[in-house]
Amino acid sequence: MNETYQSLVQQYIEKLKKVLPQKVNYYKETLSKFYGQDKSYFGDHIIAFKQGMQIKQSKIKELTLTTLINLVSKGYIDGNLIDNTKNFQYFETIEITDATGKKKEQSINVIESLILLVQQCLVEKDEIISLALKLLISLVTNPFCNMQQHELTKIIKTVVYVYAQSKSQNIDRLCKSIFLQIILITFQGTNCESIVKITMDNIINRVSDNKLCQYCGKQGKFECRQYKVTVCSYGCKKNIQEKLELQQKNYENAQNVFDLLIRLLSPKQQFQQQRNQIILLEGIYFICDNYDFCVESKILYNLSSYLLKFCLQNEQQLYSLSFKIFQRLAFSKHKEMINQINIFINQIYLSVLENKNTTDQHKQTTLESLWNIFQRKHASLEFYLNYDCSIKHEFLMENIINTLHVIFQQNEQFHPLITQIYQAIIMGIEQTFNEKAISNSQQEQQQPQDVDETVFINQLEMQRQQKQEIQKGVELFKKNPEKGVSFFLKANILQNDPTSIAKFLLENKSLSKESVGQYLGGHHPINIQVLSEYTNFLTFNNLSVEQALRQYLDLFTLPPESQQIDRVVQKFADKFYEDNQNNQGFHFKSSSSIYTFTYLLVMLQTDLHNPKVVEKMKLTDFIKLARQINDGEDLPQEYLTITYNSIQKNPLAVRESNTSMNPLTPNQYQKQMEELLKKIKDLIKRQSDSNYIQIDQETILLSKGLLESFSGKFLEILLVTFENTPNGDAIIKSILQLIRLSSKLSMKIENLVQDVVKVGLNSLKKGNGMLMIGLLSIIPIIGNSLHEQGWKCVLEAVSLMDELRQLDSDHTDKVFMSSKDLDNSSIEEFIIQLCQLSKQEIFNKHRIYSLQKLVEVSDYNMDRVKVIWNRLWSIVSSHIQEAVAFRVKSITIFAVDSLKQLNIKFLMKEELYNIQFQREVLKPFEIIYLNSDADEKEFVLLCVKQILQNSKTYIKSGYKVIFNLINLGLKEENDTISKLAFDLLKFIEIQELILIDLIQTYQILGKKDNEYMAINSIEFVKQCQRFMITQEQQTLQVPLLGILSNLAGDKRIQIQTQAVETLFYILEEKGSLFNEEYWIMIFSSVLRPIFDEIQFTLSQNPELNQYWFKDSCQKVFQNISSLIKKHYTKLKGQLPDFLKLFQNCIQNQNEKLAQLSIQAFKTMIMDKGLQFEQKDWEQILLFIQQMLKYTIPTKLKDIDQTTIKQEQQFNGKLKKQKSFQGVTNNIINECYSQCASQLLLIQTSKDICDLYHQNWNLNQLDNLEKTFYESYQFAKNFNQQIEQRYNIWKSGFMQDMNVLPGLLRQEREAFSCMIMVIQFKMKMLKQEQQQQEKEEQSQEQTQEQLIKEQQLREQYQIVLNKYLQILLDSIKQFNSKHIQFVNQQQEVGDDDPLIKIKQYETERDMQNLRTLLDVSILPKILLLSDEEIKIKLSEFYEQLLNACSYVSEYSILQMSCQECKKCGRCLSQQKNNLFFQIKKCLLKLFELK
Repeated sequence: MNETYQSLVQQYIEKLKKVLPQKVNYYKETLSKFYGQDKSYFGDHIIAFKQGMQIKQSKIKELTLTTLINLVSKGYIDGNLIDNTKNFQYFETIEITDATGKKKEQSINVIESLILLVQQCLVEKDEIISLALKLLISLVTNPFCNMQQHELTKIIKTVVYVYAQSKSQNIDRLCKSIFLQIILITFQGTNCESIVKITMDNIINRVSDNKLCQYCGKQGKFECRQYKVTVCSYGCKKNIQEKLELQQKNYENAQNVFDLLIRLLSPKQQFQQQRNQIILLEGIYFICDNYDFCVESKILYNLSSYLLKFCLQNEQQLYSLSFKIFQRLAFSKHKEMINQINIFINQIYLSVLENKNTTDQHKQTTLESLWNIFQRKHASLEFYLNYDCSIKHEFLMENIINTLHVIFQQNEQFHPLITQIYQAIIMGIEQTFNEKAISNSQQEQQQPQDVDETVFINQLEMQRQQKQEIQKGVELFKKNPEKGVSFFLKANILQNDPTSIAKFLLENKSLSKESVGQYLGGHHPINIQVLSEYTNFLTFNNLSVEQALRQYLDLFTLPPESQQIDRVVQKFADKFYEDNQNNQGFHFKSSSSIYTFTYLLVMLQTDLHNPKVVEKMKLTDFIKLARQINDGEDLPQEYLTITYNSIQKNPLAVRESNTSMNPLTPNQYQKQMEELLKKIKDLIKRQSDSNYIQIDQETILLSKGLLESFSGKFLEILLVTFENTPNGDAIIKSILQLIRLSSKLSMKIENLVQDVVKVGLNSLKKGNGMLMIGLLSIIPIIGNSLHEQGWKCVLEAVSLMDELRQLDSDHTDKVFMSSKDLDNSSIEEFIIQLCQLSKQEIFNKHRIYSLQKLVEVSDYNMDRVKVIWNRLWSIVSSHIQEAVAFRVKSITIFAVDSLKQLNIKFLMKEELYNIQFQREVLKPFEIIYLNSDADEKEFVLLCVKQILQNSKTYIKSGYKVIFNLINLGLKEENDTISKLAFDLLKFIEIQELILIDLIQTYQILGKKDNEYMAINSIEFVKQCQRFMITQEQQTLQVPLLGILSNLAGDKRIQIQTQAVETLFYILEEKGSLFNEEYWIMIFSSVLRPIFDEIQFTLSQNPELNQYWFKDSCQKVFQNISSLIKKHYTKLKGQLPDFLKLFQNCIQNQNEKLAQLSIQAFKTMIMDKGLQFEQKDWEQILLFIQQMLKYTIPTKLKDIDQTTIKQEQQFNGKLKKQKSFQGVTNNIINECYSQCASQLLLIQTSKDICDLYHQNWNLNQLDNLEKTFYESYQFAKNFNQQIEQRYNIWKSGFMQDMNVLPGLLRQEREAFSCMIMVIQFKMKMLKQEQQQQEKEEQSQEQTQEQLIKEQQLREQYQIVLNKYLQILLDSIKQFNSKHIQFVNQQQEVGDDDPLIKIKQYETERDMQNLRTLLDVSILPKILLLSDEEIKIKLSEFYEQLLNACSYVSEYSILQMSCQECKKCGRCLSQQKNNLFFQIKKCLLKLFELK
């Protein structure tokens, strides 16, 4: 290598010697010494290269530069070598660096010397300059040169200078190439602060994660305290240290280069030319575009200042590069440039766009830059969060969108770019939302949100709302300052005090200066106070009046009225005097002089700058006006001159100007831009520091406010662009993104969808259906946000497209298929709108498209929660009913058939317990049925039949509606409908759920006139009852058996017979399964109604055919007796009810019914008497007593023919006669029944007493005795009333008999029962006495026992005396009756029929008494003991002797019955029996006597 270096240097020196001038021959010897020296002597050898560059021959210079390039590129030049040619004289170089003009005495290294060498040839021809530049880049690229920062700075400055001075395109290209290479080399491996810092962070963080060496990955042995890392050896520690130091050095170099490029833009540098700025901006842009490194805030601030200026320049390259740099900074440094971004876009971008004086190209570039800014997906939302939602900053996104919207409307050529910007914003928001937002399921799994974070989000939202309120107030303030302040006060933005208002007016720069001036100049006290506080916030110290006034009027515009101006100027003068009165050199003696001078300045401003003033005020005029203005003294002329010139050059801001209204000249435009720059710099200075808000899972939700405010403008521009764009796929995508994103943020998108549908349908007519296809494709996503109006619009469009066949059904069907994914509220709104549309189609077009889709949607949504489905179904079913009510056959058939299909599908889903959705689903059938004609009713029942055939195993609550339909059908007079309804019952399987409905239906079926159906109802009852038994179901047995009970009263014999047989068969066979309580219900609801029906039937039709009474009625009583006999143990509790039932039947006027009842009663007592308890006997005996009393024919005495005739004569009308005749017949029938019932009851009672009297107590026997006595006494008295009986007979009572009506048998039987009861009483008392005596014998008598014994004896004696007296009275009655008969035979008037009848009846009465003596009295006397009969021995003996004499006489009865030999023999035999009985009694008495 040394040889190579030496050969290169030697060759160069040889050539150099040949061309050296004579005057420097002494250098040749020096150069000769360099032969053989290596590269370490390059510090000496550089003399030769410097000398070569001084030679004017271009070839030598080219050789010199070429040789140096070779040496550098081969690595022969060490950058650490010092240049040893201090005494070497060379030509004056061109200083580019910050030269002081003094001779440099300190040593420099060879690299600096080479750079200076290059600078010598910058004025040479292009070939030499090109080689010089190549040498520079060789120095930079070769690592052996060890380039230092100051050296690199010089190289960059040199390249920039060359570019600025160059007029050759080749040199330009070379400069740019070298410039970019330098940047690449400098920033290579230093790709940002993040690399250095993240590496360090990773090292620190990973210490605790594992114990591996951070350099080689082996097992770590110790911790490095200096770098906080784990290492395995000192070597690894050193390597890590070198790596970090290298990265830090590279980072610092990059920072310095970047800062250098920015500083070179400054006007303070000598390179002020525009070309310098362009190449520097290109370099800065290259760095920003390719490297993401940390930049100090000061550097960013400086760069922003230059960019602000260049963006407002007219040079395209300048503002284009500036916009590009800013957009890259906004992309990568948005956190650090939070203040600059807002100001830059609001004040530069939007000002350029709004200003009419900027070129279209300038605006185009601005829009392109804005589009690039929004290519960062987070940009729009971050801008919105950090600026629009912050009180500290001005609105950014709102201003951007509004400005773009205005420009879009004004300038058509910018439509594509503005649309692209909107598309980028929408896409960025959607991508950010998809990235940051979390699903509900993820949200549930996450940890609860931090309270501080929640508060922060709420604060942002509150700030956004407050800012919107402020903006509203600002707009109102601009129109009316007073109302604006009131609005701020009501919104709690301001406090109601002058200080707060003044501070707000001063700090809020968005307020109109003119409006602020109007408010401050107001005449109200609050305005004057605010003006004072407002001015007091300002400081005018060390300022001239003109300077202070400029500052003052820069804040607001003077109000127009003189009084208002006077107040403002006066306050200014007071404040200025207060701030400056103690300053040295202050010219004014009082505030009043300042006030006057200020007014003079305002006048000067108006005079100099008002175009209407032709003759302008001159300086001399101004000085004259200002004489003695300072309280009688003059102000210094120099002071006045400076003030005059300042106002003449720069007018006071007396009025607020609009910079964009009118076109300006270039100079005016430049001046306007300078003012804008000044304003922007002030804004930047005033901006306070604030933290950059990042987008996360919570803050992303605040993006809803952005879309809510501007989605309408977004869509408007997108739709306009779509209509004017041949290929609008990208536009369609953005439209759909906007709608989809709005839906995700739970916004109301109805208006958006309506606008899209409107444009989509128009484009569809032109043959472009992509927009509608796209919209329909996202319906499954946005469906939950459409709400009523949105769905209405979409469904109408779908219907229209189907009607016109404009789109394939595959696209439209997505709308309906996706309905199953809608939430509960959305699906309800969807169905409501679909029903409304269907209604319009049906009523206006007889079209069923929407109705068909409604059915499909109902099918899709059947799997929803049943409560929700029930609500949906109520809407669907109501609409279907409306469709049926329209009375179009095809629609009706389709609607009902659709109901059927839906029901079949729905019923296959299991119904939850205690939920009755099936009933609601089937309910429409019932409603439709009720409002349909016969044909439609048949179709409804046929549909229900199919439902039963397909889904009967799934039906639960739905049976309620089915049974309602069956019942309605059965009630129809139309046989076909009734038959269909009847057939439905055959498909229903009996189950517990439907028992009630079945019973109700069987009841209706049993009442059908169709005998086949009625008989089948009995069969159905049997089946149902068997099911209940198997299911141990008793609750509904009663209503089921009640059906048979009702049918038992049917007038159709077959039905009646079968019902009775079935009913009692069930009760007898299954009665053991019923408990006592259930029997109570059966009796009251099943059995009693049968007897009630029997009584009612007989009362309405007493002459009912014998068969019915004999067959049906008799069977009922037989069955009831059999039922009591078989199940008495469970029925004994119903004994009062049965007795009441028998009582009602006995009280009926029908004799046969009473007989059946009494017989059934007797059967019950005789069969189960032994099982009766004392309380049962109490009830039974009470029943007997009541019935005996009731059946006494007391109304016989009311049947008086004379009374009836008198009534007929009194009324004199046939109608009344018939009425009385009817009353008489009713009484007669009742008496017939009572007489028969009385006799039967007496006989029944006698049988019962004879068998069960031992179970009764003495009191019960007493009551029964009294009852028999009453019957006996009534019969006896009635029998003695011959005339009354005769009148009764004449009135029609027993007219078919040859004898008068009488109660002889009742008298005889009642008396017989009475003395029988007395006998039982005597027997009972006797038994008690005997029992008492036994007890006395076993133990000593107590006082109580003695008393009881005495009571029993007395009681027995009373009963015995009564008994004997009754027997004795009966014999006496017989004897007296015999005497009466003899006396009647001796009476005159044998021809009188009444006398004959009396005689005959007396004889009958005697015969009755004979029978009574023979059967009841004499046998009882014979049974008396001797002690008992001795009590009345004489009386009995006397009466029996008389009776014996009467019995032997001839009877008149025998004479009147001569034609009947049989009667004669019978009577004779009876007389003989009675005679022997009396004789027997007399013999017994005679013996005792």
